[in-house]
Amino acid sequence: MFQGKINSALISRKIACLLAVLLPATGLCSSHVTVHGGDVSFKGGVVSAACSVRSDSQNQVVQMGQVRSNQFSELGSWADPTPFRIYLEDCDTSISETAGVLFTGISDGKDPTVFKTGFGANASHGIGLGIFDAKGVLVVPNSKPLWSVPLNDGETIINYTAKYRATDRKVTSGDASTQVWFSILYQ
Repeated sequence: MFQGKINSALISRKIACLLAVLLPATGLCSSHVTVHGGDVSFKGGVVSAACSVRSDSQNQVVQMGQVRSNQFSELGSWADPTPFRIYLEDCDTSISETAGVLFTGISDGKDPTVFKTGFGANASHGIGLGIFDAKGVLVVPNSKPLWSVPLNDGETIINYTAKYRATDRKVTSGDASTQVWFSILYQ
């Protein structure tokens, strides 16, 4: 009888090992634990345009730095400029020869020629953000571009500067961030 229990246990062990080889993903013969590790999102798109926007230009962050509130001597005064660029790649001038950039967002309630800055409880007041093209012309929010840049086959770089502007006689400290979107208009 003792021999029968050993053979039965040996057969059960052989069956378990065979199942472990045949069914390793089931977890029946394993002590592994699977835990959800996160999600991966992929963003992209297909365009039928003369160029594509380089990925580091699509969602860039322009670091404006800190500006002292007493730097604004009067209503309409500007802070120092901060340069930024939009890179276009894989351009084909046989499709379009020029492109302009449309900047959209919330314009300042007191000065519609600049974008509103600072949102929430810690927002600064009396300041907006202006964007200037490579010619030094102020780009008015939500308005078609005044001029277009010639495209190059391959890569085209479009230069801009951003500046804070006093939209009130008194500028108060706080967050002066803003969100601006852009679209490329090919001609």
